[in-house]
Amino acid sequence: MHGRVKVRTSEEEKARKEKERQEKLKHFKYAMLKIFTKRKNIEQDQEQLDLTGKVLTSNPDIYTLWNIRREVLTILSKTSDSEKNVSKLYDSELSLTEYCLKINPKSYCSWHQREWVLTTRSDPDWKKELALCDTYLKLDERNFHTWDYRRFVVSQCKPPLQEEFDFTTEKIYDNFSNYSAWHYRSKMLLELYPDLKGGRPIQDNHHKHELKMVQSAAFTDPDDTSAWFYQRWLLGAVKATVQVVAFIVTPRKTTIAWNKCVSIDYVNNNINVYINNNIINGKWIPCNAHEYDDLWILEHNEEINNNIDIKIEHTQIDEEKEIINCKQYEPCVYVGKSKINFQNQYSEPVVQELTEQLDACRQLLVLEPDNKWTLLTTTVFLHCINAKLYHKEVIENLQILKDLDSLRAGYYNDLITKWNIEQQLPSDYQDDSLHYKSGSKEKLTSLPHFQYYSYCKTVDLSNQDLTSMTLPFLIKLQHCKELDLSGNKLTTLKEFPNLQLEVLNLQDNSNLSSEDIELFKEKHKTIKVIF
Repeated sequence: MHGRVKVRTSEEEKARKEKERQEKLKHFKYAMLKIFTKRKNIEQDQEQLDLTGKVLTSNPDIYTLWNIRREVLTILSKTSDSEKNVSKLYDSELSLTEYCLKINPKSYCSWHQREWVLTTRSDPDWKKELALCDTYLKLDERNFHTWDYRRFVVSQCKPPLQEEFDFTTEKIYDNFSNYSAWHYRSKMLLELYPDLKGGRPIQDNHHKHELKMVQSAAFTDPDDTSAWFYQRWLLGAVKATVQVVAFIVTPRKTTIAWNKCVSIDYVNNNINVYINNNIINGKWIPCNAHEYDDLWILEHNEEINNNIDIKIEHTQIDEEKEIINCKQYEPCVYVGKSKINFQNQYSEPVVQELTEQLDACRQLLVLEPDNKWTLLTTTVFLHCINAKLYHKEVIENLQILKDLDSLRAGYYNDLITKWNIEQQLPSDYQDDSLHYKSGSKEKLTSLPHFQYYSYCKTVDLSNQDLTSMTLPFLIKLQHCKELDLSGNKLTTLKEFPNLQLEVLNLQDNSNLSSEDIELFKEKHKTIKVIF
């Protein structure tokens, strides 16, 4: 135990303990041999229960013995002459699991065995199980095994959801550092208080209440992570809509890009493609070959010529029709774009609450300028309230966080990249250019939102901080013909996607071997590779 002086044992004491250990090992081996012999001989009887029970009371985490007990209990329950005896068998098993949980409250297999007994027997006492959870959570309110088991019990006996919600409130106020309670609370919050009228996940007044509650927890102990994580989840609880962001038609390929991943069923049921007011039939193929994708390819047999009228009709979840008309950018190249807005759509009362909490975070930062959670939350608040207005301060804060929390510098770099791209995209979508180049001074470290740039003919990703891990994301550039990856940190081209490129620039990737490039050229003979 911590804080206790280690007492060195004498040689005699060591010898005594070793003898004791060997004696226990001898009994354990004998018991295990007998258990497996009986199992081999199909002797599934009370003696087998007694043998396995004795071993498990010393070590509750031997999965195989619990499996054997389930086999025996199943046979004995079927051959029993009365329901009363069957109940006694299961009661005894519950007593054993309870004893084992006193030895190890975090024993996966003991909790699992208890679930099995209760779902197998015909007369489970769910109220007793709920009371048992209360007892164990008083002993250790953060034991996620008990919380998992409680959710299982609740799913069976279905007590009033409000009572469970109030229970999490009580446990959180007992100890703010209770991630399991926060997590359980988030699941019930969406069920209890959905904003049915506004289409938001949570009603405004409850959203505000949760934000206030989590602020109290975070400010009580700024170094505790559980409340900060719950707060980030609350900030993500906003109204979300599925939107078509780009539709591209060329003689060689037709694609549709979305703001989030959608299924093939959604595309088939909600999208109509029109050429000269005639519906076009075809087969939608996911770009990434996933069940859900944010870029879909339409295989069709229509001839694409100049000066034709192309549009798509998107039937949204609320049954409203979204029409996107395509504009001819080049000969036989048509592009339709949506208005882009990455700003989280909070209600006015929630924005007001966030603004008040932002002020509180700024005050806390004055007292604790090196607290990464406070600085990160301040940054997220700024981004949530008005990403465009506070963009410069947001990026500066993330740069500071890279120094304060150097182990997660990669995460902050990716966040800088993501938010810089979100800042640039609306203006790019107002232009008629088929070219992409990063407009930020910070180098890209990842390729988020690149389905938005699927229409681009030339893509300049030169002099960034891209590694070979980002190569699979280039699959979104389905209409790209010239791609510049010079001056990056590529080490291999093995994960390079199958694109119909004409030119690929790989200059100044010092860790990329000429052998790797030659293999790539052999595989992609139609691409002119510059290196």
